[in-house]
Amino acid sequence: MRQAGRGKKRRLRLIIRYGITIRDMPNSLQTQVKEFCAAAIQPFSYNILENAYIWFGVSWGLPIPIVTISLHYLLLSATGSTTPTLEILSTPLQWFFLIHPVLFGTLFGILGTVRKEKDRQVAQLIEELQILSIRDPLTGLSNRRDFTHAFADELARISRKEASLSLIFADLDHFKRINDDHGHHVGDEVLKATAAHLRSYCRPYDTAARWGGEEFVILLPNTDELEAERFAERIRLTLQEGLAPTIPYPTTISIGVAEYKSEESLENFVDRADQALYMAKQNGRNQVLRWSNIAPLK
Repeated sequence: MRQAGRGKKRRLRLIIRYGITIRDMPNSLQTQVKEFCAAAIQPFSYNILENAYIWFGVSWGLPIPIVTISLHYLLLSATGSTTPTLEILSTPLQWFFLIHPVLFGTLFGILGTVRKEKDRQVAQLIEELQILSIRDPLTGLSNRRDFTHAFADELARISRKEASLSLIFADLDHFKRINDDHGHHVGDEVLKATAAHLRSYCRPYDTAARWGGEEFVILLPNTDELEAERFAERIRLTLQEGLAPTIPYPTTISIGVAEYKSEESLENFVDRADQALYMAKQNGRNQVLRWSNIAPLK
């Protein structure tokens, strides 16, 4: 998964640095012929209303019959021919020249379809890389970068509406033991199942992210600390009942909750939720703890 991500990022760097505009473009003649033949059976190749390459090809081939017919006409007129036009039209070679605009238009129309497909592949690659840049490759949740942007957006919103904003900081209990006893591949499955579990409880405007390792955060707009605690408690209770049929052993989670304070930085906001999480761990794990409950102890 990580290698695939690095490969996609490398292709994006190549696009930016060298102007490469197609994905995985092989230079073999065989591949180019296959692409051309595939484009030749596409209706778009012959759509004169939408495929501008057709008209480019026609304009490219049009000078050929104009020049040859003009020269032939002058030659026949100079030799005293009384019907140069009929003679020109009865010449097979001139008919060959006359169809050049059609041939060029057809050829360029097919090349236009090839170009359209290449552009589609590039757009798809860029879209995939954009998603990769804001998503955790293992769980599909937001990564720290996307979470930071979401936090900035929420700050701008709550500054206008004076709305509440809370943060959940969650950490799987004894995750190292899962890796040691069952292997890292099972650990990855637990992380993915946990991410899916968190996502299933999030509202459309919530932002769930993998913070690192077995740590997860959820940004909860329009939610005060008490509401965030109830939200986190539902997550904790349902998670301990079982993550997925493929994970038969019990899994628990500890959660810290904090509400945003005016003019607070993201680092401090996360740190307060992390401190609440730490105290939840110290108190025995598998529980939810609010920052306001431990603040008097600080």
